[in-house]
Amino acid sequence: SSLKNLHIIFIFLGTLFIFSSVFHSNLWLDESYSVGMANQTFIDIWKIGGHDVHPVLCYWMLRIVNILTNGSILTYRLFSALPIALLGILGITHIKKDFGEKAGIIFSFLCYVIPVMAVYANQIRMYSWSIYIISILAIYSYRIYLGYTSKKNWIIFGLFSLASIFIHYYGLMAAGII
Repeated sequence: SSLKNLHIIFIFLGTLFIFSSVFHSNLWLDESYSVGMANQTFIDIWKIGGHDVHPVLCYWMLRIVNILTNGSILTYRLFSALPIALLGILGITHIKKDFGEKAGIIFSFLCYVIPVMAVYANQIRMYSWSIYIISILAIYSYRIYLGYTSKKNWIIFGLFSLASIFIHYYGLMAAGII
């Protein structure tokens, strides 16, 4: 249908827009902390994380990126933009299924044009991953609430609840509220 084609175009253009801001090597203070944490061992990240205000999941994820790419700032930024791109795709894969085609298109469109999304996609921090993880947690909690209580839905809900708790303290609050 023409709406589906429009949706795919929004996702394509939105993803290009989100990724267009990552091609620089400037770091601000919080990003340099994330990069520094990515250079630690997994055990050291856990130990340091016990004294930090943020949970350790994002730092562990950045550590994996560090191991795979030898600590490239560009790959850290691409890694931070990825969840915003994936968030927009949820519009066509999940939101459309649960709320209809128009709601899915609007969701995807807003994921890419709300200015804060472009900002978070560009930062080597946990914010973009938090938004994505909490969104999946909310989607599956809503499906379970509606009575779609398959084992798959409960597993996804459980895994993303844990990920939400360990990605950011707001994720902890979101998981608790949900």
